[in-house]
Amino acid sequence: MSWMVMVTQILLPVLLLFWFARFPAAGFLALGLQAVSVGAVILGIGLAALWTMPPFWVPYLYGVVFLLSTAWHLVRGRFLGNGFWQASAGPTTLVLMVAGFGSIGGYMGYLAWLGRELPQVDTVNIAPPFGAGDYLVAQGGSGSLVNIHLHTLDESVERFRPWRGQSRALDIVRITPFGRHVEGWQPADPTRYVTFGTPVLAPCKGEVARIVDGVQDMQVPEMDPENIAGNYVAVDCGDFFVVLAHLRQGSIHVQAGDSLEIGDKLGEMGNSGNSSEPHLHVHAQRGLPEEAPLSGQPLALTINGTFYVRNDRLKVTEPGASLSR
Repeated sequence: MSWMVMVTQILLPVLLLFWFARFPAAGFLALGLQAVSVGAVILGIGLAALWTMPPFWVPYLYGVVFLLSTAWHLVRGRFLGNGFWQASAGPTTLVLMVAGFGSIGGYMGYLAWLGRELPQVDTVNIAPPFGAGDYLVAQGGSGSLVNIHLHTLDESVERFRPWRGQSRALDIVRITPFGRHVEGWQPADPTRYVTFGTPVLAPCKGEVARIVDGVQDMQVPEMDPENIAGNYVAVDCGDFFVVLAHLRQGSIHVQAGDSLEIGDKLGEMGNSGNSSEPHLHVHAQRGLPEEAPLSGQPLALTINGTFYVRNDRLKVTEPGASLSR
């Protein structure tokens, strides 16, 4: 867990919630601004940050604590009969400072929420490319705040062009039902991540168009920028191609030209290529250029008809069936 995660997803929310619960500002306007500001920070972080460590349920816990504190202040009558603004200089300064954080948090939450909408672009649908289990979307959605892949849509940046086809990709990790995704505290060994070794399945009926194998799995958090996708399988689904990347070295079970049915095993999730920790990268594109296979036309992607965004969860009970959110 990086220091940035420690500060933004643990220290800051806990301090703000403690401050709001134990030191309510005097005066209904001051307390109201305090409540709105803290709530906006919690909402913004909850929607925009990636919740793997801490796990996905932590922002919900923050929300419950915030609502209980608000209800307690209402019961105690602190929003009424306390004057317009009775806070002294010190508390006033803190309220105004946190209001600034609240403005940022509210804007982040707004952008993250916009990213939940299916973009008005060509969209294709696939089956879940993995078997039974619990999964969480690390990168996904129609906004760059929740899906870092969208930066490669910028055609003015030459280095993005060879992999522009992955601009609307999903990055997915496997988690336990309780939200754990790794054993230990930031281990370098990729095998200690729940994702590593998880089977990757054919997301459509089609044909294996291209495979790359033999790229070594990286230690966490090292990355291989020379082999962006690492080991991958490109599947021809008829009108489009699906690329499944960062697979475990030596795990690919198919060869180019093999016919596929939905649910056929392709390989296993790994940590090869430009991957900071084990995950499955999946994207759809039209075309599979020979010299730059990932430079096709990017397509939006749904899984069993659902458009997934950061922190959405998928619970797969059997190949071809999923339940989420």
